[in-house]
Amino acid sequence: MPWTVDFTRELTAAANNSRSLVLEKYQEMSGLSVPQLYKIAKQSGWKSGRKPRADKGELKTGISDTQVEFIAALLYETGRENKGPIMPVERAIQIAEDNGIIQRGQIAPATMNRILRERQMSKEHQKAEEPHTEMRSLHPNHCHLFDASVCIQYYLKNGKLAIMDERDFYKNKPENFAKVKLRLLRYVLVDHFSGAFFFRYYNTTGETQENLWNFLKDAWTNKQNEKFPFRGVPYLMLMDTGAANKSHAIVSFLTRLEVEIPKGLPYNPRRQGAVETSHNIIEEWFESGLRIQPATSVEEMNAWADDFMSWHQATKKHSRHDMTRTACWSLIKQEQLRELPAEDILQDLFANPSEERTVDGTYSISFRSKEYQLKHVEGLFRGAKVQAVLRPFAWPEIEVRYREKAYQCQPIPDRLPAVQGGFSANAAIIGQEYKAQPETATQQAIKRFDNAAYGEGGKKKNAVPFEGLVVHGIHAEKLGNVAYLEKKGTAIEVDRGITERVIPFAEFLKDLMREIGRVSPELNQQLRADFGASITKSKAEEVIEQLLAGSYQPSAANSRSGGAEGNEEDKEAIAM
Repeated sequence: MPWTVDFTRELTAAANNSRSLVLEKYQEMSGLSVPQLYKIAKQSGWKSGRKPRADKGELKTGISDTQVEFIAALLYETGRENKGPIMPVERAIQIAEDNGIIQRGQIAPATMNRILRERQMSKEHQKAEEPHTEMRSLHPNHCHLFDASVCIQYYLKNGKLAIMDERDFYKNKPENFAKVKLRLLRYVLVDHFSGAFFFRYYNTTGETQENLWNFLKDAWTNKQNEKFPFRGVPYLMLMDTGAANKSHAIVSFLTRLEVEIPKGLPYNPRRQGAVETSHNIIEEWFESGLRIQPATSVEEMNAWADDFMSWHQATKKHSRHDMTRTACWSLIKQEQLRELPAEDILQDLFANPSEERTVDGTYSISFRSKEYQLKHVEGLFRGAKVQAVLRPFAWPEIEVRYREKAYQCQPIPDRLPAVQGGFSANAAIIGQEYKAQPETATQQAIKRFDNAAYGEGGKKKNAVPFEGLVVHGIHAEKLGNVAYLEKKGTAIEVDRGITERVIPFAEFLKDLMREIGRVSPELNQQLRADFGASITKSKAEEVIEQLLAGSYQPSAANSRSGGAEGNEEDKEAIAM
């Protein structure tokens, strides 16, 4: 209002005793009361100039701001995640009184409710939705949303699809839900731009990555249905935090399809608002008819779902863009429509999105029955390990990763027909062309080594590398005047007896008989008298040689006594 500026200026300039005149003047002009005029003046920046009251911050009831916020916090913190605050204000006041935070009877529940409403801290304010930012997508297939929901009205009974009786499956009888081992899950995918949706039913114990993978393939593939053309891989994908959705295999599969999964706040229903709307449409427009015409199997339900999607999305207008969903999705341009790759490539994307390959001597690798030339990859050498990665929307072009860098690689043309020898199509023709492979870093270094060792002319026959360098005969000179004191050592005494082998006398007789034949008792006695129970190996060999030569001389003492009788062991040896 234009007059409020003049009113605020006049009220500020007026003395305390003349403010009433200003107020009366503008009361007649505007028809407003004095409190209303003061409120307008304060909103325009007017200040009374009075000192703050000593009891500022306390209400007439004596309740302070801190006490009010305690009651509000008590209501909030004891609330439920879905329903919000549930504690009565009267109960919160009672707890505060019991703990000495406020005095008993200091404030009535109705008064506290009024104060909480004025400060926007009441239970109703706490339950209100938080402010949000509206999001938009750029074109069809720019962003898809996915969600799965349990279809609690339907389940398979005795092999057929049955409708649950709500009187048997209401919330106070959870044991009846437990009896249903397999649940009917509804998977829904929505295009954010057009609102076009696709849904399927799965009879399963819960969400699995296999079901999600099959569902995404069905949703994005070309259905060859001119009445329902919705298809194609999106650039962005919004999902909840379910285990199947966040599994490594699914995330890797979407990443290889070049689908980005933006991170979002948890427990944010508005993020999935479009897909929730589609759930409601399916329940109201499709599933409600199953009571009139029940399905006998999940396959039959999905066949009817295809029929329903074609009709509903081609006839019902969307409230946002005032077009049918199919018509709006059909605005997609060729460069925006990314067709789903073939089944074999999808299988590899899910199971083996990348594989390690070894570079051969021609700087090539093989991948999915095709050859790829890697001459442009920096620092490559024969035997190097690289990662070959599928590019589903550019196949047969692939991505090769080496030393944390990525390179795009085109396949080598197929080999020539077998009748022409089966050579590679890019092989050099003998006598007509020469195609040298790029030198590796090692080869380049070796050339530099040769130049350093032999000079710019390079290596020649019988040339000596680094000729003129002194290598030998100069090391002792490096020691200078160094001299070491001579140390005396200790001679090693060898105990030869330790190394001399001693054999029993009986063994000696056996060796003797092998050489000279039968040993007479007299000779046996003589030898026994000379050597006793044992003899060294060397002495035994010496005696045998003397006996063979006829030069053995017994000791004089033993020859006079005639020797001792041989023992039983000797007799046994002689008998042998």
